[in-house]
Amino acid sequence: MIRTFRILPLSIALSAVLGAGAAAQQLPTLAPADYSKWESIAVSELSPDGRWLAYTVSRVDGDGVLRLRAVARDSTHVVLHGSRPAFSSNGNWLAYSIGHSDEERERLQKAGTPARSKVAVMDLRSGFTTTFDDIADFEFSADGAFVVFQGYPGSESNAGSRDIMVRDLDRNINTTFGNVAETEWQTSGSLLAMVIHGQNRSGNGVRTFDPVSGVIRTLESDTGEYKGLAWRENADELAVLRVRKDDRYTDPTHAVIAWRAVTLPQPVRSVFDPATHPSFPRRHRIVDHRELRWSDDGASIFFGLGGWTEKGDSAAVASATSSDADTAGVAVWRSDDVEIVPEQKVREMFDRNRSLLAAWRIADNSFVPLADSVVRDVTLSDGRYAIGLDPSPWERERMFGPLYRDLLAIDVATGERTLFARRIQFQYGVSPTGRYMLFVRDGDYWTWDTRTGREMNITAGVPTSFINLDDDHTIDEKPPYGTGGWTTNDFSVLLYDQYDIWEVRADGSGANNLTNGAADRIRHRRAWLNVEDRVVDMARPVYVALYGDRTKQFGYGRITPTAGVERLVLLDRSVTRLSRADSADVFMYRVEGFDDSPDIFIGGPGLADAVQATETNPFQNEYAWGHSELIDFRNTVGAELQAALFYPAGYDPGRTYPMIVDIYEITSNTVHTYRVPSERSEYNTTVFTQNGYFVLRPDIVYRGRDPGVSAVEALIPAVEAVLERGIVDRERIGLIGHSWGGYQTAFAVTQTDLFSAAVAGAPLTNLISMYLSVYWNTGSTDARIFEIDQGRMEVPFWEDLDAYMRNSPLFNIRQMDTPLLVAFGDKDGAVDWHQGIELYNAARRAGKDMVLLIYEGENHSLARKGNQIDYHRRIRQWFDHYLKGGPAPDWIAAGMTRPQT
Repeated sequence: MIRTFRILPLSIALSAVLGAGAAAQQLPTLAPADYSKWESIAVSELSPDGRWLAYTVSRVDGDGVLRLRAVARDSTHVVLHGSRPAFSSNGNWLAYSIGHSDEERERLQKAGTPARSKVAVMDLRSGFTTTFDDIADFEFSADGAFVVFQGYPGSESNAGSRDIMVRDLDRNINTTFGNVAETEWQTSGSLLAMVIHGQNRSGNGVRTFDPVSGVIRTLESDTGEYKGLAWRENADELAVLRVRKDDRYTDPTHAVIAWRAVTLPQPVRSVFDPATHPSFPRRHRIVDHRELRWSDDGASIFFGLGGWTEKGDSAAVASATSSDADTAGVAVWRSDDVEIVPEQKVREMFDRNRSLLAAWRIADNSFVPLADSVVRDVTLSDGRYAIGLDPSPWERERMFGPLYRDLLAIDVATGERTLFARRIQFQYGVSPTGRYMLFVRDGDYWTWDTRTGREMNITAGVPTSFINLDDDHTIDEKPPYGTGGWTTNDFSVLLYDQYDIWEVRADGSGANNLTNGAADRIRHRRAWLNVEDRVVDMARPVYVALYGDRTKQFGYGRITPTAGVERLVLLDRSVTRLSRADSADVFMYRVEGFDDSPDIFIGGPGLADAVQATETNPFQNEYAWGHSELIDFRNTVGAELQAALFYPAGYDPGRTYPMIVDIYEITSNTVHTYRVPSERSEYNTTVFTQNGYFVLRPDIVYRGRDPGVSAVEALIPAVEAVLERGIVDRERIGLIGHSWGGYQTAFAVTQTDLFSAAVAGAPLTNLISMYLSVYWNTGSTDARIFEIDQGRMEVPFWEDLDAYMRNSPLFNIRQMDTPLLVAFGDKDGAVDWHQGIELYNAARRAGKDMVLLIYEGENHSLARKGNQIDYHRRIRQWFDHYLKGGPAPDWIAAGMTRPQT
């Protein structure tokens, strides 16, 4: 059964009652001064018992509030500048931070006073609230009976420590501790572990505090430093790192200390010391930027390895960059480098925060390396086996082609490796218990059984394709649709085809379609109510997200053991973020539309009974607003496509309007997206429609070696489909896009005179020179992106020079008769900003109308507030002049010159 309903905001409902356009025409449109009060829901959380909803609301002006609503009654408590709400696990308490307004923070900063937060704790049974000053962080105990407050760091001589306070919430008893560097609650129980870091290292060590009994126990006392507390899940076993410095190196190594039976009078203490262990590699150290992790059975502790950096190395680097004329500062680039020098530099920076996974087997004190310099990526399961990735045999292929890996099953007890699959590109992983390895090869899913060593094609006989054969990237092997997790005891895995979820047995003995969405073209995907919930219990309801491929309806359903799939809620709105209270059958999800500000709905497991629990932007009904709808069209080669059309605020069907076409790739699925108006959002659909423009966002699909031509093949029919309605003035159509959309914009205006003005942010303009450039944000070459990724050019330019020139805006500049505004940041690490310079120089020589904006110090997207607002306003001025006949500002009419000196 499908339950479909539509939620109408007040302004639209009035229009329906009073007649088309009548109510809207009586309402004003937004001015930039109105934007500041607009709201967005940031964080939302249900209490474990489902009785309370806490959510934070941010505003365009930077201020925000925390709102607490009682689900069963219409009452809301508001906290100005509240944030970071957290419920205790027993549902009795809510804690949250209280900060400052942007204005107050700025005032304190100017006065040299730190802007410190408060924390408030509310008793949800009585409503009584207690506030604590100067609290940087807080955390409830696992049972919800206690909370620890962390103050701000102490003096510079002991900056790593702070005062903390543990509060017994029911008895209002506070216990304070000083010089605490780190705290960690037991995952079950009430013990709090603490690292103590005293002045001059006196009193350093590890302690536990039991707030139930008041007992404080010292597990370790030493002048050394400790960090990285880690409790074993649901156990009284604790681990920590002890710092071990070496004067020869810049960074320390660490010993690992573990205690079992922490609650007993004499806990069992074990130590793994890399300095004395005979099997530990001397070229490595134990790092502190990877968290310690216990194995599920408690037999092992996992940690990360890194390399040493000699103190002399940094001096050598400094001398190489000094002004010493006798020292060469040179990098050697070779044409056979798998990673070019910029990519090596980026990787080196990234590797500083990476580590190689290793294990310590506590019982026999054995060291088990799991990763190494070749097999760097290792993913653990909850069981005996991990999966490791070895890309080394395929390094030459990844220079310009797909990234392939050989897959290894790694025994975490011994480190023994078994190669089970070669040259795998997509979708690999290990089942929760570690029994099965899953991967895609030759268009099918395969498993490899770690018990038997048997390989099985588990989808060969299933009457569907789990591979997205419609993917238009120029790669031989297409990507799979994805997976929805493993069922209990690794019995089966949930696999996606285009519309449905299939339960496929891990041994390949059978498969079952759970959803039957293909008939209605409704896509079903598992709704992850808890990101940590790796195992799917098919004996209980499994919730699924729904999406209408053609209708663009969103919703949720559930798969039950008896009734199969039920579609619970399916709306002409965006319906997202389904979650469930931890210990009650209370659910919430978010609903929004272009004309319907996002709000949270709360209900029972059937979802359709959910009621609206929030009301954001209630003042929207004081302003005229547009609405959105879908447009169906075919591109010039016959592909069925769609576009999202957004109507201007206060739309009058008796007149025609200008229109802005906003492009990227597939964008019709944004038809229900609500955009908060803001001058910091350069390409803002709401702002455009509030200023009297239609906005069209058409889908674009691609043919190999013709990305620009493909864009035009979709653009023109999409615009013509709107023009046929008689609502848009053909002489007042603009085009806009950023990055890939900017490229398509710059190219389209060289192919058609349909557009009267265009704006291209960070566009590719010369596919040949861009092919030869570097993607500086990652350091990699752009050639690979061009051949197999977004560029879809398939081959280098010397193998099809005509295609590269045919699809380059630069080589078609003579046909451009549309005024074009181009914007770049001069630190753009994605699209080299010289692409803008090339087009600018070509436009000057060809006598074309183009303006180039260069924002100093900006990357691919503008980050500085002043620049964001400036670009936003210039876009509006550009379109207002060329599409509405408004006056041309001086920067358009005459440009800007540097002042004479």
